[in-house]
Amino acid sequence: METYLIPVAASFLGTLGFSAYYNVGLRISVINAAAGMAGYLIYLFFQGQTGSIFMSNFITAVCMTMMSELCARYYRVPTTMLLVPMLFPEIPGGVLYNAIWSLLVGETEACLSYAAELAVIIAALNLGIVLVTALFRIYTNIRQYF
Repeated sequence: METYLIPVAASFLGTLGFSAYYNVGLRISVINAAAGMAGYLIYLFFQGQTGSIFMSNFITAVCMTMMSELCARYYRVPTTMLLVPMLFPEIPGGVLYNAIWSLLVGETEACLSYAAELAVIIAALNLGIVLVTALFRIYTNIRQYF
């Protein structure tokens, strides 16, 4: 558990800084930071349980999108104001860096490996976001007519 303390604290501070940079307000920034930290904990938990990069990122994206949709309705703010900072800790910056570095030094196999991992992470995050957003849109449309 001690090994998770620094990354989880960094995810809180990183999300708080990202929210403050985009001037979303103190209340929403703190909500984003807490949710970003919770999302990173969800990612770490499912990464340890499943060992799958795709599943851990997909489940995290589903949870974070549900949380942002619900908070957006409660606080009456746009969903993207909450979702983008919440998913900030899930951005695969290290993998992207390694892919570009491998490309620059001429390690083609390593570059392709990192690029494939990057594509899997991005696909999982996008699929989770689209799935939950579509379900909320369907729910909203059904509720509007009944």
